[in-house]
Amino acid sequence: MKAFVVYNPAAVSRHDWPVIAAALKTVFPRCLTIASPGRGHAARLVRDALREGHAEIVVVGGDGIINEAVNGFFEHGLPLSPDAVLSIVPTTQGDTCLGRVTGVNAALNLARVDARPRDLGHVSCLTPDGAAVTRFFLGAASFGITGDIARRMNRARLTAMPGARFHRGVSEILALAHWRACHVRLMADQGHDEIDGIAAVGILNAASFGGGLKAAADANPADGQFDIAILGGGKRAGIRKAMTRLRAGDDVAMRRWRSTRLTAALTLETRRPVLVETDGEAVGMLPASFAVLPNAIRIRL
Repeated sequence: MKAFVVYNPAAVSRHDWPVIAAALKTVFPRCLTIASPGRGHAARLVRDALREGHAEIVVVGGDGIINEAVNGFFEHGLPLSPDAVLSIVPTTQGDTCLGRVTGVNAALNLARVDARPRDLGHVSCLTPDGAAVTRFFLGAASFGITGDIARRMNRARLTAMPGARFHRGVSEILALAHWRACHVRLMADQGHDEIDGIAAVGILNAASFGGGLKAAADANPADGQFDIAILGGGKRAGIRKAMTRLRAGDDVAMRRWRSTRLTAALTLETRRPVLVETDGEAVGMLPASFAVLPNAIRIRL
């Protein structure tokens, strides 16, 4: 059976794609390649490929299409093909694949690495109209101002130029300009806490903050636990300063928990929705519950 390759043409330049495609041909001599026609389509394409018997799924692009591909491995919360492998070729240094090689080097690297079981995060939350929604994530989830940043990025018309970094910067500026303090109650394995600011739930022991990422030194994608990072503070200037410090590697203002689950709910003081994102994709709003699914997917990266 051929490998099934799905890529995001908005995340790969016209110059880079032929080179990446040629590299993939050397790794997977028989492959079927399809461009995702737009946001939300990759999950459906992956599900259809798995139903047709493809055991090797290759995704090329940024955090968004990688997250879609991960969700395509499941239907109604259950894996479609437990033995199938997701091979990832990131085209940007996003939160999901931070520190990995990208582009053609990532494609060629697939021939040298084995597929390994990885934990997945699972979130259940609400859509803006109050409907229940569930989502799997490979890298990190967060809520607060980062959810608003993801929503603004998702609405932007993303292209390979000027690039995701530009759109992320603009989205962060706009989100900070409209930021209002939120008060959230967190409940985890070891107890509870109340925050005013940003929280992130990282399956890779990493925390996403407005497009930047602060990774723990002992990152382990298969330890069965979340690394929960909490950044407090409700004023725009304080949040901007804290996010800058975190991206620079200074985690003085951040508290960390380890937990297998987390529930986050609004307190009575918060009148506005608090948005949730997973791997950079806006998915809904609080209340939300997060859980770790140990060894839920086989990844080659």
